[in-house]
Amino acid sequence: MDMKLLLLVIAMVLFGLIMVYSSSFIYAQEKTGNGFFLISKQIVYACLGFCALSAAIRVDYRLWGKWAYGILGLAILLLALILIPGVGEKVGGARRWIHLAGLRFQPGEFAKFAVLFFVARQLERKQEKINQFAAGLLSNFIVPLPAMILLLIQPDFGTTVMITCVVFILLFIGGVPWRYLFGAVVLAGLVGVWLAFGTAYRRARLMGFMDPWTDPGGKGFQILQSLIGLHHGRLWGVGLGNGKEKLFYLPEAHNDFIFSVIGEELGFIGIAAVVFAYLYLIYRGLRIAWNCQKGQQDHFGMLLAAGITLALGLQGFVNMAVVLGLVPTKGLTLPFISYGGSALVVDLFAVGVLLSIGRGTRASGKQ
Repeated sequence: MDMKLLLLVIAMVLFGLIMVYSSSFIYAQEKTGNGFFLISKQIVYACLGFCALSAAIRVDYRLWGKWAYGILGLAILLLALILIPGVGEKVGGARRWIHLAGLRFQPGEFAKFAVLFFVARQLERKQEKINQFAAGLLSNFIVPLPAMILLLIQPDFGTTVMITCVVFILLFIGGVPWRYLFGAVVLAGLVGVWLAFGTAYRRARLMGFMDPWTDPGGKGFQILQSLIGLHHGRLWGVGLGNGKEKLFYLPEAHNDFIFSVIGEELGFIGIAAVVFAYLYLIYRGLRIAWNCQKGQQDHFGMLLAAGITLALGLQGFVNMAVVLGLVPTKGLTLPFISYGGSALVVDLFAVGVLLSIGRGTRASGKQ
């Protein structure tokens, strides 16, 4: 097993628990009367996530290829259940959660990797026909299209864009001809622009990103507070637990904008440590993918490892870019660090699959 990757992920989760506690205690105390309410739930989710990781390591990763179509079908079904009144729950203007028996689950997190499992399997099966338009490109978008549409209905534009970007990268790695990819990228870009400007709330969010000072108390409030927190942190930070932005100034301080709390309390040093952690995560994951292709010509293992790695890494850096005001707000969490049970459990499960691929590659190399 790739112990360096495993230890890195464990360290990131433990660091995330510390930062969730720091950023959520006063908020939870005010909202629920129990300052430990959110961190207690996050610890439970972390334990469930590591159980999922442990189980995924023990499953032969090649089985995920055989189950890929069923997994995608399940993801589409769960996304459709959100639309049913009484089952889907609307929070903060978005209907993204299923609420059953007192438990909340966000199917979009599951769908993210379900699509990647399908694309990796599809590219492996169609490897001999990869130069054909239908087999190489069209089938990889038509089948997951219902999941993408359901994500947009929620609305969850950020997850949809992130999945689409990773799929395009996998198609490039898988050998789909440039002429097909170029046309598809242009079409996807036009659709993205239409979606961004065709909806009032997305258009307002984009305008708030371009100049947050035009609406400092509305659409620009969150990013301005984030930048103020980062400014306070400077080089060394104000000290763990001493940040002020989390005191009801910065919305979603323990969730989407926890990176700002890290910058305020731990300064540039803390931010740099998180950035290097994600870079090393990407390096370890892509190394597993490279060994699959180089050592045993395992096309599915290579594509799946690359897809999981890029999904986690891209989401992490998009979240950081949002907090730094480099891209519009997307509603994407910081993997392993932000508060959120569904995301943490699913991300750790995905890491378990990645470790299983790495272990299988090493075992084959020894044989």
